[in-house]
Amino acid sequence: MTKKNFNYSVFILVLIWILYIIYKGENYDNEIKKFGISTIGKVTNLKGASKRPGIDYSFNVSGKKVFSDSPVSVNSIKEGEFYKVIYSSKNPEVCRIYVDKKITDTVLILKAGFSREDIVNMPKY
Repeated sequence: MTKKNFNYSVFILVLIWILYIIYKGENYDNEIKKFGISTIGKVTNLKGASKRPGIDYSFNVSGKKVFSDSPVSVNSIKEGEFYKVIYSSKNPEVCRIYVDKKITDTVLILKAGFSREDIVNMPKY
C-alpha cells in the first residue's frame, strides 16, 4: 500500500467515525425528545479535570437504580446534590442530566425514590 493510499484510507476511516458520532448523537437527542420522562438524579461522583471532567449520577426507574455519567464542568457542582434528569422510557440508559436545574425540594426527592438518608447527606448551602 502506498503512502497516498494509506493516507486516503485513514481519512475515510476518520470521516466515517465522525459521521457515526454525529448520527449517534442525533438519535440520542431524538429518543429523549420522543420518549423522555423527567425525574431527579443524584450526583454520586465528581471526575477530575485532568482528562475528561464530568460527573457520575444515579436516578431511579421503577424501583431500579440507573447509573450514568456526563461530561460537564464540575466547578459549581457538589457530590450529593440533586438535579433534573430526562431519560428515555424505551431505554433508561439514554438520559441527560441538567446541571442548571438543581432540585432542593425534599418531597420531590423522596417521590423520585431517594431515601431520607440521601437528603440528610445533601451538601449544606
